[in-house]
Parts: sequence; structure tokens; C-alpha cells
Amino acid sequence: MLPRAKPLTATVTVLTFLNTWNAFFLPLVFAFSRPDLRTVSVGMLAFVGENATDWPGTAAAATISLLPVLALFIALQRYFVEGIAGAVKS
Repeated sequence: MLPRAKPLTATVTVLTFLNTWNAFFLPLVFAFSRPDLRTVSVGMLAFVGENATDWPGTAAAATISLLPVLALFIALQRYFVEGIAGAVKS
């Protein structure tokens, strides 16, 4: 049963990781007073000031925050595509 469930498991893993990685509001509320506990997306908020925005810093942080998601997707791409393709009936 488990070998046949690999595409489903990989798809759920990728989508759950993306949902958790992109979480913003809950980490913002709980880690507002503790900068060492902030997630990457909440930490990127530090680049936005009241009168100016550090666009090169924001672009660099966005690129760095994209790397783990890209690595996970590349590692599970084959199973992810099988899981998505298996969900569509022709």
C-alpha cells in the first residue's frame, strides 16, 4: 500500500510545507517581541520602513527564502507530478 501512496504523500508533503513556510500572521503575532523566533517571511518585514524600503535587501531575502522550497520541490518533483497527474481523469 505504501509504495502506491508515494505520489500522494509527496504531494501532501510539498503542499503542507509550502503552507507552513508561507505562514505570516500567526508567526507575526507570536514572535513580535522576540526577533530571534521570527520566521523568514516575518523577518522580511524588517526591510520595510516607514519612509523607505530596502529593495535590494528584500530581493536578497526573497531569493534566500525561496531556496528551501525549491530544493524540496526538486527532490520530490517526480512524485509530486505523479500525484497531480493521477488526480485528473481523462
